[in-house]
Amino acid sequence: MKKITAIILSIIFISCTATKTQESSGVVSFKTLDKNSNSGIQEPKQEVYTNKASFEEAWNLAWSNFSESTLLPSIDFTKETVALVALGMKNNGGFQLNIDQITQDKQNFTIEYTETTPNPKCSYTMAIVFPYQFIVFPKTNKKVVFKSITKVGDCK
Repeated sequence: MKKITAIILSIIFISCTATKTQESSGVVSFKTLDKNSNSGIQEPKQEVYTNKASFEEAWNLAWSNFSESTLLPSIDFTKETVALVALGMKNNGGFQLNIDQITQDKQNFTIEYTETTPNPKCSYTMAIVFPYQFIVFPKTNKKVVFKSITKVGDCK
């Protein structure tokens, strides 16, 4: 009986340790709140919002090129965090932005994104664009860092 109890306690201890390890490293799920190539965000930005007031200010700036903005998404900042990546003003439609994933380790949440630049062999719309993306992910006390990858676009 003592052996069975010891085995059960060992299994519980090991599974608790495995759960703790999962929470401290790996891929973090996120959801895109808004992604567009037209905004009022003139300069490149990588920002994290932990309260409604700062998020609302950034949201309104993103939508300032439109006559009416989209309603501010409802975020529970006690459980979630919002991040923005914006490329700023670009001179043609060949620039694109995509947040690929969020990973975490013991110290950081890392937001990884790809900036696609125009391929010189392709034709693009000659329009000023302002690519950006807002995402929401679970609240963390870890430092949030941004990591960008730049790639040349494909001709479609």
